[in-house]
Amino acid sequence: MKNMKSDEKTVQAYQVGDIVRTTESFGPNLAGSIGIVYETYPDNEMPASEIVSILLTNGHDIGSFNQAEQTESLTWLAHVDISYAYSSPSQLMTDFRDGYFNQAFAEARAVADRLV
Repeated sequence: MKNMKSDEKTVQAYQVGDIVRTTESFGPNLAGSIGIVYETYPDNEMPASEIVSILLTNGHDIGSFNQAEQTESLTWLAHVDISYAYSSPSQLMTDFRDGYFNQAFAEARAVADRLV
């Protein structure tokens, strides 16, 4: 599925490091915000489906998305090579502040700019 056009609405098998664009606003974050999948885990209510968690480039954690929410709210853009083992919200924010995601977000912005 990774060769699909980035604007297609389809079920996407997201993985850590996938870059997404939001299709709607989340709090103060406008539709079109860029983020990265930092965690995936099984959706116990829907076998063979995963929930994904998204961190925006501004450091806002916009939460977790089940498969239906992913299809409605996220557009896959690209994948960057990053490994991340989520442990807690406070560690995620520490890692963001310490620059762990800087390179991945720089790549994400470059990809998003090419697609505009």
